[in-house]
Amino acid sequence: MQLGTEATVAVGTPDTVLVSTAAAGTAQVVFEDDGTTGYFYAVAPGPETTMLDALHVYDVADVADRHIPVAVQLFWTVGETGAALVINGHCHALYDFQRRAGFCRNAFPPAPHGQVPKRELTDELVEQYFGA
Repeated sequence: MQLGTEATVAVGTPDTVLVSTAAAGTAQVVFEDDGTTGYFYAVAPGPETTMLDALHVYDVADVADRHIPVAVQLFWTVGETGAALVINGHCHALYDFQRRAGFCRNAFPPAPHGQVPKRELTDELVEQYFGA
């Protein structure tokens, strides 16, 4: 796996945004904390940016230790066909650009039409993509 970008952030800080673009420029992932929720987005960049998926990561109100800053990292698979959101060493969301399939720990929101029906991110799935 390849590190795309990383930062230390305070959960619940509005306008927190981390972006990582694949080297070829054909895929992009974004982590956003708007002060209320944290989301991981898969994007097809271009003249007209296309949102491929939005994966819920957390509700700020439900994060017990939100006063403690966290390490946020965006990783790419070898070949940059998939990307993951890792917070404090734990994978919270993953997007497969080849399959156009997104996964997160709480499987929310439901998969867009045409995607794999099961969206729950498991440790086994993380192992499959990243061998971690």
